[in-house]
Amino acid sequence: MSPLALTMDIDKREIYRAIGELAYVVAKADKGLSAEERKAFRRIMSEDLDFDSWSAISRFELLDEVTHPSIEKAYNEAIHELKKHKDHLTPLLKAKTLLVTQKIAATFNGLSANEAFIIDRLKKDLDHL
Repeated sequence: MSPLALTMDIDKREIYRAIGELAYVVAKADKGLSAEERKAFRRIMSEDLDFDSWSAISRFELLDEVTHPSIEKAYNEAIHELKKHKDHLTPLLKAKTLLVTQKIAATFNGLSANEAFIIDRLKKDLDHL
């Protein structure tokens, strides 16, 4: 594998980890996560991120099971990673990021005010990247 291809893989993996972190933020915006929500998260990640879903899933699980960051901290770290790798953040990856977070928000009890606020903020932040 060429050094350029390896760098692109690392950048893409970091973007997918940021997507997992943003999904965590949206999932935690209302209350804690139920077992059903965790299953729905895995399904959404697998459907929308295909083969690369493992990096988003592993990031989500790390946050959920080990580190438990605040929503604000997790959001800011995810946006920081997206900015850091913005040269590889294609329009398709931006769309996937938004789609995944919207699906997570809509999974249980519809879109809450907190979730809507986070998604609106994410749309603005993605527009500036």
